Amino acid sequence: MSPVSHRDSPPSPRPPGRRLDESMTLLTSMMERPLDPGYAAAAEERQRAGLPTSTGLRTPTVAVAALVIGLLLAMGAVALRAPSTSAARAKEDLVKQVESRRAAVDKQAVQLRTTRAQVDELQARALSQQGEAPLQTRLQTLNLASGADAVTGKGLKVVLDNAEGARGTSADGNPRTTPENTEGVVLSKDLQVVVNGLWEAGAEAISVNGQRLTSRSAIRFAGEAILVNYRPLAPPYTISAIGDPASLQVEFADNDGGAYARALKDNYGIRVSIDAADTLTLPAATSLTVRDATVPTASPTASPTASPSESPP
Repeated sequence: MSPVSHRDSPPSPRPPGRRLDESMTLLTSMMERPLDPGYAAAAEERQRAGLPTSTGLRTPTVAVAALVIGLLLAMGAVALRAPSTSAARAKEDLVKQVESRRAAVDKQAVQLRTTRAQVDELQARALSQQGEAPLQTRLQTLNLASGADAVTGKGLKVVLDNAEGARGTSADGNPRTTPENTEGVVLSKDLQVVVNGLWEAGAEAISVNGQRLTSRSAIRFAGEAILVNYRPLAPPYTISAIGDPASLQVEFADNDGGAYARALKDNYGIRVSIDAADTLTLPAATSLTVRDATVPTASPTASPTASPSESPP
């Protein structure tokens, strides 16, 4: 007969008079006597002296203290939720100053264009009276090329707008690197690549949201705004390009600018539209001035010619 293993042996009987929970003395003590013995002795002593065993929470002092604490907490919560009156007033004043100065700049820009148009008319009249028709034609061509004159004609209109649900940009210059949902935000680099693609496609003149681009124009990113000619622009960004619409569409679709615009739409959800336009009007640039003048060698007595260009910042 094989010996009985330890696992098959019956359990040893419990000695009489011992509890099943003998090994859990601490837990048993906490369940049977939840009140510390010291507190229990103090309560018994108060009871023998004819006093209540506990002061309780019904005394006036405790009630007043609870009321004061609740009032302080409520006042603190209201103070944290409500914005500071002085800070809100200062912000409102700054916004009013920005809007006022922006309106003044826009008004001065319109006045500058009007005055420049008058100067061009007087200049053309003076050259006509002096018999300098070829010089006047050359000057008009230079003005158109440099952006000194407004232009009107057929062309292409490209609109870039932030993706639906995209948040504002951050101040690091590249919002797509932030953890927030900023991938669908139009950046200054996007405008630069698209504008360069339109120049490469054969555009004769380009403006962005009414800001005429010249050979020295800058498209930059500053904080949460895109600056063109040092003017902040807001989306949607409308890029107007003068030129043959059919040729511009074909050439732009084949170069890097068109491919980049398609990638913005497909990869980041940026809204991109490209449409031909029968009539586009681009304003003249407002930051042009004459920097140098030369005398033509063919006619020593002729009037000097001047090439307008943008003044240095």
